[in-house]
Amino acid sequence: MQERAADLRATGELRPDLDDDTVADIVWSTNAVEYWLLLVRERGWTTERFVAHLTDMWCRTLLSP
Repeated sequence: MQERAADLRATGELRPDLDDDTVADIVWSTNAVEYWLLLVRERGWTTERFVAHLTDMWCRTLLSP
């Protein structure tokens, strides 16, 4: 995830107040299979809804407005 964070940083689109460790932690924790299981298996979300949610959350959390 550190490499992914560095790649994202290189785009110039990450929020400047987030360091690469924080970006890596956010992506790593929300990319865990347990997160998918909670929403898709336990709460009945479709995979498509989960992907849309994750994409929206990452964009809102990690990218500059």
